[in-house]
Amino acid sequence: MTKSIDEARATFARSCHVRTFHGGIHAVTFQPTPNRENEDRYVVEEWDDVDHGSSWLFLAVLDGEGHAGSEAADYTEKNLPTFLRNALRSKLASSGVRFDPAEISTFLRLQIEEFDHQIGAAVIALCPNPLELDHDSASSLLSGPKSHILRRASSGTTLSAALIDGKKENLWAIGLGDSSIALLTNEGGPTLRAQRLIPLHNTSTPSEYARVKLSHPTSEHNVLRDQRVLGVLSITRAIGDFSYKLPAAYTVNLFSKIRSEHGELLIQNVSKDNISPPYIIATSDVRHIDLTTVRGKEPTLLLYTDGVNNIIEGRFLFRKGNPSKIDPAAVLGALLSDPVDKPFLEGVFEHEVESRWNADGNRAVEVLGNMLGGRDAVRMEQIMTPALLSTTGESDLYIDDTTIIFCPTL
Repeated sequence: MTKSIDEARATFARSCHVRTFHGGIHAVTFQPTPNRENEDRYVVEEWDDVDHGSSWLFLAVLDGEGHAGSEAADYTEKNLPTFLRNALRSKLASSGVRFDPAEISTFLRLQIEEFDHQIGAAVIALCPNPLELDHDSASSLLSGPKSHILRRASSGTTLSAALIDGKKENLWAIGLGDSSIALLTNEGGPTLRAQRLIPLHNTSTPSEYARVKLSHPTSEHNVLRDQRVLGVLSITRAIGDFSYKLPAAYTVNLFSKIRSEHGELLIQNVSKDNISPPYIIATSDVRHIDLTTVRGKEPTLLLYTDGVNNIIEGRFLFRKGNPSKIDPAAVLGALLSDPVDKPFLEGVFEHEVESRWNADGNRAVEVLGNMLGGRDAVRMEQIMTPALLSTTGESDLYIDDTTIIFCPTL
């Protein structure tokens, strides 16, 4: 017997990992497939020691990409915020209270590159001569007390982040990979205006495809094979993923031999096509937004991993034969409008949505529930039915790890 919509929603809500933070910031992360680890991570922090004023706000979502473990996402979640916070505090202490937003943008970009560089440098320090490794030496490194250095370098993570100063006058949007950050504003129309702040760094973005292609000799025919970097990754920028950044010998003798706790090899051996690394870079896009220009327009920030894009597209859910081509940021803007644009949204999802259905008021959970099934009790029950959930997307229903941060009026 099909559950009622209230029962189906309650089952869904219980499976979500939900938090509410100071200032009405809401977060949700979701993965309903049994025996599948959610490799998304997120950060919400207030930094009260950056300068002598009010606390700065740092938000981030990270997607462990699902191909080589969650170590890079775990390490970045735990260490990047402190790394940036300490560096920013030192910079502002040396430059005084006043700062140039463009200079901060460059500073953030360089600091993230340095953070990634240190992950790779630790591998090189551990194994400076990978060509000289024999089987026993490699096994010793892979099972030894410093094996975590290799694991976090071989795995990778995207990064979408926002830094807001204490006066709430400046926003820096940071992007690396295919997670997203969008700014919603009330422009007086029927729905909120949604602006994606950073382009997606994947092979579907023409400028990224061209950048990767042009960064390597024309004699390398497999740089982009089957629309993927070296035939494997669709993303073009990430923290970690050093199989695509270091010489091939590291992949041959170390990275390709790392196994999961269940014994499976975690990464594909891309060494035969790794001729002129790096193929994946850690150069983030950083964009500054003057928040004083949107005051009075109810500005709202949304950060989300690519699970949101996949749900809205519907290719692996309920629109297998007719995927949606609508910009996910525009869909999220419509979902958070008051009232919601029901005709538009029902055209996207092919089910009815409902505003503010979530009793505890978490807007991130509300948005996610509306995307997955809305008022359709059958769909809401299906996405929570283990027998219907696939781990590959090749059959039945596939739901990628999905994380959303909702940050209201700035």
